[in-house]
Amino acid sequence: MSEHREPTVVQKNLTRRGFLKVATGSSVALLLAACAQPVAAPTTAPAPKATEAPKPAATTAPAPAATQAPKPAATQAPAASTGAGDFDWKKYKGTSLRYVGWNDNWSQPMTSKVPEFEDLTGIKLNWEQLAQDQNRQKVQTELTAKNKDIDLIYIAPHVEGIKYYKAGWIFPLDEYMNNPKMVPPDFDMKDFAEGMLKTCNMLGKQLTLPVVSEACLFIYRKDLFEAKGVKPPENLLDMPAALDKVHSPPSMYGWVGRGTVTQNAVPWSSYLYAFGGDYLTKDRKPDVASDASLKSIQFYADVARKYGPPGMTTMNWPEAVAQMQSNRAAVITDANSFRNALDDKEKSQVVGKVGWAMFPKGPVGNTPGIWTAGTSISALSEKKEAAWYFIIWSLQKKYQTYTHGRGCPSSRTSVWNSPEGQDIRKQWPDWADNTLKTLQISNKGYSPEVVSVMEVRNAVGELIVKAMQGVTGDALKAEAEKTNKAITDIMAKTEG
Repeated sequence: MSEHREPTVVQKNLTRRGFLKVATGSSVALLLAACAQPVAAPTTAPAPKATEAPKPAATTAPAPAATQAPKPAATQAPAASTGAGDFDWKKYKGTSLRYVGWNDNWSQPMTSKVPEFEDLTGIKLNWEQLAQDQNRQKVQTELTAKNKDIDLIYIAPHVEGIKYYKAGWIFPLDEYMNNPKMVPPDFDMKDFAEGMLKTCNMLGKQLTLPVVSEACLFIYRKDLFEAKGVKPPENLLDMPAALDKVHSPPSMYGWVGRGTVTQNAVPWSSYLYAFGGDYLTKDRKPDVASDASLKSIQFYADVARKYGPPGMTTMNWPEAVAQMQSNRAAVITDANSFRNALDDKEKSQVVGKVGWAMFPKGPVGNTPGIWTAGTSISALSEKKEAAWYFIIWSLQKKYQTYTHGRGCPSSRTSVWNSPEGQDIRKQWPDWADNTLKTLQISNKGYSPEVVSVMEVRNAVGELIVKAMQGVTGDALKAEAEKTNKAITDIMAKTEG
């Protein structure tokens, strides 16, 4: 029995996906904080006690068999080491590392496992856990100052990836992934879903490895749909007709979603891809004024205006989820990670009444947005190899199984097919089935692949808000051309 040790953490604040409440019922915060707050001073907090995942209710339904786990990466990742003697977990014994992460539904359960990493490797890990906006503020401040003290950084590759890499802050993982002596023989790099692994590869460099699989789904009140004899639409253009039948304001709105400038582009991206549009052209020119992009903006805005509750342009994800939780909205097209919030017996009025379907096919495309996060190595760190040991340790199958059972959908194929994964599939069969289907068909992230992601996304968000406020036709086209110009200017200043 090893001696219990307490990892160093930073005072935790409200974040985005933590709000979705991990399956143990211990979390009420999500990943994205609405605004940054002053960074709390590091404090020493007891490691949470490891708890068992809640056991699924008894059911006679078999685990879904029709859907296979996400397609494993065939060419993205190298084969793992074949020689058991090549890898030594104790190679960097005595090293001390500093990790700066988020307060999300991966970090929260993994905090309690830090002593296991220290026991296995002999490496001391100083663990800091912050709200996402605070994390970005702290990390950028320290790395701008060339601080070599940070070894490991938790990032969303489609937000920070290119920016941090071009700034010289991220050390790509390719060198270690391709070295058999740096990969334990049972790690199995090909076990990761191909689409999720690809979203972590920016500018031809593997900037991180995926710890979570988030996918945009059609989330609906199955009891209301059944009562009206309606099925989830398979085609996007059929969605308004389905919403019509469950829309009964002011007691029940047909649809709800993110409407704020800073967040509306996240779910809208799935509509964008469905209409055949994209943020950028293949030669990296802004493309939000294209016919496909404009059709997607108009469609999203029309749905919000006709079926959404009042005040849509002021709603971020917490307000949208709250509408579903409080039995006031029938549909939201957003993240599969909302599952725990909607099934929270203490906060949700719709437990057991929510269905999870594929995001509907569009007129042109069928590529719902996906999202992931992961740990990267600071390019300024003087302990890069030891830092890599933390990454591969944390993504071993047993730890991915552990976090998967606590509300953080795994990016590993084997986890979904494990006994624990099958138990979850029995409890939420449509959620698991359609998450897996989405991972098979999509490799498109929510955000544009640019350096200044938030600036570009906010420029698009302003355009979407104008459409939601009633700007249409030629006027919307003119506004979209202005947005293209604004994005061109942003990229000229930041792409270098």
